[in-house]
Amino acid sequence: MMNVIIIIGAAIVFFIAVYLTAMFLSKKGLLKDVDNDWIPDVVEDKVGVVKDEIAELKAELKATQDRLSKELKDVGAAIKEVGNQLGDVPKAFSGKKRPGRKRNNGAQ
Repeated sequence: MMNVIIIIGAAIVFFIAVYLTAMFLSKKGLLKDVDNDWIPDVVEDKVGVVKDEIAELKAELKATQDRLSKELKDVGAAIKEVGNQLGDVPKAFSGKKRPGRKRNNGAQ
């Protein structure tokens, strides 16, 4: 129980120190904060850049997902076609002529 009280007290002291440091730096003009929301403008700018990059990554991932989905459908169709033709392999080993369309020898 004593450890919990010490941790909570240390956290409160830490946040008070951060608040007082931020207030001091803001009053001295070292932290620019045009809109007075206690968030330095440098941090707001970086967050805006990161948000833009995340939006670009989301769009890129969506396009990649669409291409991958189409490719997987094509692979599935190809596998199905191979499965359909597996029955022809034993027939080919039997030595019989291949059934199918007769060749056109150029005579019409």
